Amino acid sequence: MNTLQASLPKLSIKYNSRLQNGRSKEPRFVEYRDSQRTLVKTSIQESGAFLPPHIREETYRMQSKPLGICLIIDCIGNDTKYLQETFTSLGYHIQLFLFPKSHDITQIVRRYASMAQHQDYDSFACVLVSLGGSQSMMGRDQVHSGFSLDHVKNMFTGDTCPSLRGKPKLFFIQNYESLGSQLEDSSLEVDGPSIKNVDSKPLQPRHCTTHPEADIFWSLCTADVSHLEKPSSSSSVYLQKLSQQLKQGRRRPLVDLHVELMDKVYAWNSGVSSKEKYSLSLQHTLRKKLILAPT
Repeated sequence: MNTLQASLPKLSIKYNSRLQNGRSKEPRFVEYRDSQRTLVKTSIQESGAFLPPHIREETYRMQSKPLGICLIIDCIGNDTKYLQETFTSLGYHIQLFLFPKSHDITQIVRRYASMAQHQDYDSFACVLVSLGGSQSMMGRDQVHSGFSLDHVKNMFTGDTCPSLRGKPKLFFIQNYESLGSQLEDSSLEVDGPSIKNVDSKPLQPRHCTTHPEADIFWSLCTADVSHLEKPSSSSSVYLQKLSQQLKQGRRRPLVDLHVELMDKVYAWNSGVSSKEKYSLSLQHTLRKKLILAPT
């Protein structure tokens, strides 16, 4: 809490502190808003800040080889090379899709959400880079208003992807806002019906106490599409600094790394024009400490 306050000045903080034995029963979020209305949501249910000294915070198991699949869907192509290098160095098996069409994105995400191989791995990572808005992404054909990001997230919850239940699912998203992104709210409803029907077979009830939306780490960055019009600055500042943080600090908790990442993006924003700024937010429901280096 103190770290976030120091890194993002002028913040108002709202949180639900109703905890039992140092841990909350359901996913709850702390919301951080800066003077530019940037929103950060970060789970506090098992942050460790409220744990009694004699209770040791649990850590996710990260020992499988590979650690999991890293699905990269890149509709821009400026940052692909070092994204591959970063997640390969972390121990992930890369599955890359460059410049897919909007319809193809739907099929790709559905295919990887239903893979039984996840049961052999300790985590899953996904990187999405495209035009779109705060709630959608578009393929290279830029059809309609795009593909709902909530649709992507819901495909990997414990109910729809049981092979990843209880395991961390990491999403890193860079979206460049297009002119049509402001119109997305009215038409995205068609992309987000009950995702529980992704598989044609009915889901069998499971006796598990883990909340279906638990263990998700959701890092979303949006920037103006004008970034892509200048070759010298076409690479994403967010993705570049994210890559550096992940490679240099892999033995530190991921949430801590992201706090520092937000500080660096904030520093970048303080020295550029409004159209050059990045809006970065974090929402997560991690139940344990997550360190990407094998433990």
